[in-house]
Amino acid sequence: MKKFFRLLSTPTARSSAFYYFGNFTIGVGRYFFHLLLLRLLLPSEYGEFLAYLSLLYILGIPNTAVSNLVVKFVAEFKGRRDHHSINQLFYYLVRKLTPISLAIGALMILFANFLSSVFKAHQTAFVILGLSLFIGLLSTIIRSYLLAFQRFVAQILIGFLDICVTLILAYIFIKIGLSATGAVLAQILSGIISLTICLYLIRKEIFPISTKTNKKFNLSSFTGYSLIFAIGSLSLISSDVLLVRYYFSEHLSGIYSSLSVIGRIVYFGLGPLIGLVLPIASHRHAATGSSKGVFLKLGSVILVFGLLATLIFVIFPSLIMRTLSGVNYLEGASLLPIFAGSMLLFSFSMFILSYLMAIGKPKFNLYLLVATIAQPLIVFIFHQSLIQVVSSNLILEFVLFLSLFWALFRELSRTL
Repeated sequence: MKKFFRLLSTPTARSSAFYYFGNFTIGVGRYFFHLLLLRLLLPSEYGEFLAYLSLLYILGIPNTAVSNLVVKFVAEFKGRRDHHSINQLFYYLVRKLTPISLAIGALMILFANFLSSVFKAHQTAFVILGLSLFIGLLSTIIRSYLLAFQRFVAQILIGFLDICVTLILAYIFIKIGLSATGAVLAQILSGIISLTICLYLIRKEIFPISTKTNKKFNLSSFTGYSLIFAIGSLSLISSDVLLVRYYFSEHLSGIYSSLSVIGRIVYFGLGPLIGLVLPIASHRHAATGSSKGVFLKLGSVILVFGLLATLIFVIFPSLIMRTLSGVNYLEGASLLPIFAGSMLLFSFSMFILSYLMAIGKPKFNLYLLVATIAQPLIVFIFHQSLIQVVSSNLILEFVLFLSLFWALFRELSRTL
């Protein structure tokens, strides 16, 4: 028992616990943002907003890949006390990725009218999204530096500020008539404020640029797998929303969007713990060569918390839908347990993949790529009703989890 309490009193354990519970509280705030929109917008309008958000997730796929890359390599550089590489990597990524980000943003603006027609949404929001892509890239790099440095307290405080500003601005913009476009604009403006603060916090590591010889980074192998991870992790929770928006009526799209947001509580509740795997396991693996302890401790907590959360959704689906979404969305309550089960399996899969990437085994992201390609094909075939879409997603997530669990078991067996 004394050993257990000593383990909990270590700086890493304390900061990790603060990071998790702080992020959990921020996650509650983000869901309050969605609940605010559910109350202020009609189902068809909320479906429009979630279509924007899902498209933003897909456009942010490269940013997620960059985030994983930054966290892994900066954490390793920090473990080896290589401050020159930490400084040089920042400018290397900005130089390489800025043209790509600007090009995608320009295409977004150019095809804003087409996208508004496909997703039954307002053209202005797509223009705003296009203009914000470079800011999103810069924010991703800077926030990832903070995570790699394990500055969890700063991240949590900035997260609190971010959600508070988003809530205030969204309420104001919607009340003055901007509808779903106002919610998108609120998120972007609050992100700019957070970006400025994060940049100030890491200024000593990146300013001024190191005058030593420019370092060459061999990132190609990990970057490819990291991109697959980003594609899968964002597409599997976004593509279905966009496809339902396309195949079903605006009302049913709103019902599915509400179901999706509430069901994702399971995944986003576990997200802070999953996010700890890559920086901590990478740092430990680089410093000591072993990170199994990180996997077992975080895995145990994720398993317990995930099962408890899913059990609540299974027992009280109608109460949860009525309380969080309101009576307008109650017809989706019967599908909530299935959706929650999908999110639990998805969380386990992301945890396993994050650990495998941290220990230098990113090739198993190919399993995720297969699932990502399969999802739209399955929805294309099975979209006669919402229950078909939800059930097919559950089966897909189950197959993905079993495949990754077996791959992890084989890797650990080889190591032992």
